Amino acid sequence: MRRFAEHQRQEQQRVARFGEIRPQISMEHQGHRFVAVGGRLHWSKNWKFFPDFLNDYVPTTFGKDWFEVEVAKPENERHPVMQWRTGAYTYMNAQLPKPDGSYEAAPNGFMAAYLYFAYDLYCVADNGGLDDLLLQRLKNRNMFQGARHELFAEATCLRAGFTIEHENQRDGASRHAEFTARHKQTGQQLSVEAKSKHRAGVIAMAGPPQPHEKLSLRFGHLVNDAVAKNPPHPLVVFIDTNLPTRSADRVYVPESVNPFRPSRIMSALLDRVRREYGGVDPYALLVFTNHPYHYGAPDELDLRKQLLSVLRPQAVNHPDTIMRLHEAANLYGNIPTEFPTQQYREQL
Repeated sequence: MRRFAEHQRQEQQRVARFGEIRPQISMEHQGHRFVAVGGRLHWSKNWKFFPDFLNDYVPTTFGKDWFEVEVAKPENERHPVMQWRTGAYTYMNAQLPKPDGSYEAAPNGFMAAYLYFAYDLYCVADNGGLDDLLLQRLKNRNMFQGARHELFAEATCLRAGFTIEHENQRDGASRHAEFTARHKQTGQQLSVEAKSKHRAGVIAMAGPPQPHEKLSLRFGHLVNDAVAKNPPHPLVVFIDTNLPTRSADRVYVPESVNPFRPSRIMSALLDRVRREYGGVDPYALLVFTNHPYHYGAPDELDLRKQLLSVLRPQAVNHPDTIMRLHEAANLYGNIPTEFPTQQYREQL
């Protein structure tokens, strides 16, 4: 009974921190660390901590050929993931090693971007199965930004206790949402769209970066494009605003906390969308996020993340499910540092 109670306590802590995803399946044997991801087994002698595994997981998933092609390119022409990886290694190599030879440091933007991406990739592959079409888009430099945000949306749904069913994007007869999410406990189905704001000079986009004061703060067209797909289930839209922190504050910092009133920019956006659809919000949930790691300097620590969710509970049969999506979006950036202990594996 004591072992069962301890297992329950550890599981509650794990779910609170990482969401309703599978526990890590990992063990050591004859000097190797083995990690199961979905139906595949990975191993190495060099994985002391879980982030060590994540460092190698992206090249393994993207493939040796992709990795070698990217390494041969000039640094400014490489895929964003390779730029993050290089920046992360440069940053860590500048730190002083601990007595045991390991390194420990608060992540800079490059490291955070790379590890958060690798962990989302791992979570989706281990819990829902990584869609091959999404993987190909992630590997494509020009398609990466939108695909990366879709990966975040999938990982968030999985952490919230949903399963994922991908739409047939090759069916040209009609437009489709990114995927359908079904809540495992209630059966609530949601159509999920992921939209990311592209900006010149940022995440492989062409052109010089714009000054902060000239950045567009308009996002209504992203909502309208998602609604125009006329999905079969209540609509959830994940919107990546892609802003440096100073500009993002104008969107995310509310005018009032008690009672809550969003910023003037956000209020104007929500009012305009509502008017365009006859006074009714055309969505069940909007999840606005800003993950500005790519705006930081190489020696700057990971910048502050921002999140704002707009809920319409009456649009769904189980309103608590969309609240769980909001809570799961707030778990982004939580990554295990350790592999599971022997005792915890035996309890599992």
